[in-house]
Amino acid sequence: MSGEKSWEPGSALKNNIFISCAFPLPSFAERKQLWELCLKNSEHSSGETDLEDLEDLEDLAARFKLSGGHIVDAVCTARGFAAARSSGKSAISREDLYRACRNRSSRKLDSLARKINPRRKWQDIVLPPAVKEQLGEICAFVRHKETVYSEWGFDKKLSIGKGLNILFAGPSGTGKTLAAEIIAGEVGLDLYKIDLSGIVSKYIGETEKNLKKIFGEAETGNAILFFDEADALFGKRSEVKDSHDRYANIEVNYLLQQMEEHEGIIILASNYKKNLDDAFLRRLQFAVEFPIPDEASRREIWTGMFPEKAPLGEDLDFNFLSKFKLTGGNIKNIALLSAVLAADGSGTIGMNEALRTLKREFQKMGKICTPADFGDYYELVK
Repeated sequence: MSGEKSWEPGSALKNNIFISCAFPLPSFAERKQLWELCLKNSEHSSGETDLEDLEDLEDLAARFKLSGGHIVDAVCTARGFAAARSSGKSAISREDLYRACRNRSSRKLDSLARKINPRRKWQDIVLPPAVKEQLGEICAFVRHKETVYSEWGFDKKLSIGKGLNILFAGPSGTGKTLAAEIIAGEVGLDLYKIDLSGIVSKYIGETEKNLKKIFGEAETGNAILFFDEADALFGKRSEVKDSHDRYANIEVNYLLQQMEEHEGIIILASNYKKNLDDAFLRRLQFAVEFPIPDEASRREIWTGMFPEKAPLGEDLDFNFLSKFKLTGGNIKNIALLSAVLAADGSGTIGMNEALRTLKREFQKMGKICTPADFGDYYELVK
């Protein structure tokens, strides 16, 4: 008999001998061996695998906690991707294997969270050098986590807390979600954004059940969990005055327990770091602050926001636009709406369109356009 959970028959098999054998997921060293064996078998049977092109098999073993059977399936799937890519037989590439591993993982998470397909790169985000350095350290942690834990013996020093918990804190529009997407693409893992409306329930115990499903699937699904507006779930525990306070505190306590036991990657994003419970902050390996961009950074964001095909007018003054203290999210809104206005009007994105949309963004933010701020351009926004 076989099953995913252990079982003891008790007296049901009293006239027989019963032996229970556990088959855990293979360790990091075993996964490396399995990858090498499966790829060699694929090479001998079909001639479609060139091992010299498959550098860093350790990366595959470290980032994807797959069983032996799933590794065999992933190699077969990668062979199909390679054949489709070249319209015939071709060597399996590193990208084919990563894609196959992601296909084998995270299938059940699709019903619990929204998958974000990473498309952005490092050049798409503008951040201070110190912040980018921290994000690079996070990627290094993911790449070498299994080496440090398994081969260097750190897993024997830690019974819990072997996961990677990250906090992205900063005002709205400063690049927290974009950074999570870039990290996921850099390390080759799926990114799942948790929808709080699908987790939080007014019924006692339901929130915990939903969270247990998500953490369980992420553990075996080799995915990054991204909690946006995390302070809504990970808020501070309060003094118990009634049953509502008690059950709210139980939810926070459960989350603390799950974060310590989860061995995957969790990213929390919050506009209000001070609203998070201190116990969560102690469990973080990284806490990254995303500041409002300075004038030089804003100019870089402005110039990089418009695609190459966008018809920019000669009067578009990025130096002037960069003076306004806006986040990348605000600038994105202005650039997009100004392009829409240009398409509906002159066909060129100039200062007229940019300042009209800047005025609309100011109205959303509760700001007033003043002659002191806009100078010679005030006539376009008054």
